[in-house]
Amino acid sequence: MKAEVTLGVAGAVIALVAALIAYLQLRRTPARDRPSPAVTRLVLGDLPREPLSAVRRGPLLARIDDAFDDGGFCVLLGGRGAGKTHLAAAYARAAAADGRSTVVWVTADDPANIVRAYAELARRAGQADAVVDAEAAARTGMAWLDTVERPVVVFDNATDPDALNRWLPARARVLVTSTVQAFEILGGTVAVGGFDEDEAVGFLCARSGREPDEAATGVVRELGGLPLALAQAGGVIRRQRLTFATYLERLPHAPLNALLERVPGEGYPARVEDTALESLRAVTARDGRARAIAEFVALLAPRGVRRELAHRLGPDPVAVDAALGALTGASIAGFDVSGEIVTMHRLTQRAVLSRLHAEERLAATLDQAFDALEQETGGSDESDGSAPDDLAEHVGAVWRTFRALPSVELTPRLERILRLRRWSVGHLAAAGALAEARVLGQEVLADHDAYLVAGHADVDRAVRSLRLVCVRGERTGEAVALSERLVERRTRWYGEDDVRTLSARNSLGYDHERHGQLDRAIAVHRGNLADVLRVAGPDHQTALHARVNLGSALRSAGELAAAVPVFEENLRENVRVHGPDHPSTVNARGELARTFVRCGRVTEGIALHEENAARTDAPWWGQYRAAAYQAAGRHGDAIGLLRRLRDTAEREQPADSLETVRVRLFLARALLDAGKTREALELFERTAGDRTRLLGPDHTGTLNARRNLGLALARAGKPGPARETLTAVTADYQRVLGPEHPYSRQAGSDLAGLAAPVRHRRARR
Repeated sequence: MKAEVTLGVAGAVIALVAALIAYLQLRRTPARDRPSPAVTRLVLGDLPREPLSAVRRGPLLARIDDAFDDGGFCVLLGGRGAGKTHLAAAYARAAAADGRSTVVWVTADDPANIVRAYAELARRAGQADAVVDAEAAARTGMAWLDTVERPVVVFDNATDPDALNRWLPARARVLVTSTVQAFEILGGTVAVGGFDEDEAVGFLCARSGREPDEAATGVVRELGGLPLALAQAGGVIRRQRLTFATYLERLPHAPLNALLERVPGEGYPARVEDTALESLRAVTARDGRARAIAEFVALLAPRGVRRELAHRLGPDPVAVDAALGALTGASIAGFDVSGEIVTMHRLTQRAVLSRLHAEERLAATLDQAFDALEQETGGSDESDGSAPDDLAEHVGAVWRTFRALPSVELTPRLERILRLRRWSVGHLAAAGALAEARVLGQEVLADHDAYLVAGHADVDRAVRSLRLVCVRGERTGEAVALSERLVERRTRWYGEDDVRTLSARNSLGYDHERHGQLDRAIAVHRGNLADVLRVAGPDHQTALHARVNLGSALRSAGELAAAVPVFEENLRENVRVHGPDHPSTVNARGELARTFVRCGRVTEGIALHEENAARTDAPWWGQYRAAAYQAAGRHGDAIGLLRRLRDTAEREQPADSLETVRVRLFLARALLDAGKTREALELFERTAGDRTRLLGPDHTGTLNARRNLGLALARAGKPGPARETLTAVTADYQRVLGPEHPYSRQAGSDLAGLAAPVRHRRARR
């Protein structure tokens, strides 16, 4: 009996255990294997609400639809703060609002969140129980998405393409936001940058509570249209009751974190500066060289940095390219369409520079930039214009940052950066950007005066640099003033008989001539030539310069009989000192040839010009050789040569090159002499207009061009327009230069001569 009781108890226990096991198995069985309530749509996850004053960004939403038309995957790529999350949320909210779509929002910076989200989806859909294994439930949730209508899954701020690839449902529309360019491999991409200007101004005004004005546009441009920055700037402006103008004034100077503060309630956890630096820290952890490259790019101009220039950081271009790839892969930087220019958002640049300041590493980073730029420029003041166009802009960007150094770090580096600045002035001038070069040259000279002691040789170099720009740009009055300053400085520091002073005086006489102050020019050159011969001797280059400049001043004043022997002696001395092929000798030969033609000794002039043509192809002398052919009646030779020179100048020179304008003037004169009146008048009119636009209405070159037009109209049988033109220009000559100036007297003579039979009159250049 006892045994029976024992067996009965045991059986009951076994039955109970079996029942419990069956119950637990039932609990672990996926819900799809047993009846469950039908679920057709869900909205799962922390889908962001629409922000205040949201910008719809319709074109980008349309591009998302286009990407989904081509496949089930779309990734929104862009830097932090570009508005990728809000764009994805706008798309997801629209999908949820249609009443049919299941929408799953996953914060995917941690891959574990994907498993948790899919598992929760399975449970909410009734497909898995609460105690089921999380990964198994996640797989069940992902599979369930393939059974519902129009599912949308958003993976926000995804960081790992490999981790995400495991969790891509087959039928859902998958929208990813990321800064990681590697997600491109998974499917269609939409690049997300800043707002366009109109969107950005509207958003900023709405967030700040202020009406749009010009300063609002300035703020937008300074912030690069970045949505996060605009939201944070708008909050600061609203809270502090600032005007856009005040904010814009502070923006270049105040710390970013003071002007771009996190907006409470926005859901974005960080300020603009912090997001940029966090991205850089993540990349640097994987590629240690990335930080140095990012800091180099941040120092340079916002237009972007050539890959070749970045290679100057060396020593291994492969390692530099790898670091650039890491930076662009994390959307800290980006390549242009050519793949050769690396760009960085200006706020990222400022964040990196701010960190350099805070860590007291700015000076060392600037030294690296100086090294790279000096390699590109050859470490010289001089430029032939052949260097890449971006260098002057990069030097300017480095200078703006350099000035923030404390004096103890600034002073030892000052000469390096000022030399680069002088090089930039010369480079712009050589490249034909004369207006830009003049403005920069004035700034650079002011910087030299401000930072260097009065007698520093680099101040002289800055004066000379600006003077050369003024000479090339026909700013003759400014050139005179700069030469006078240079003579005064050198006389004071070196003495009257120092060759450096005599050379400066030679430049002063040249500038007097160019400015039409011919009596002063002749007096300066005569006295200077005697002083140079006494101090330096006849073989010194300064003596040769002084002699040729004296001859030129005499020729400009119409004293041809006195000019010819000066030029003849100059050619003999150059041949003796330098030989027949030296550039100084070529110049001496050309100047004598020009003077022979002016004197009527045309055959001798042509012979000298043709001898030069065998030694140089310089357009300058080609123009005067054509003028000699013209004087000899060889109109076809003159016009053919000048057309070739014009075509070359228009092809190789900047559009507003004064050299090109000069060639057109020579061609106009040759055409007029050949009887091709219509084409000649068109060129004379164009030249007068170009010089008025480029030099101003009162410049001597402009007045000469207008006089040329008046003479051409007279020769073309248009006495009325000719008289009107010459009357006006004669009055302007007298107003600008005075009635006794040779140019004024000649213009008056031309006007008086209109009543007489029209004769050929020599036109001024």
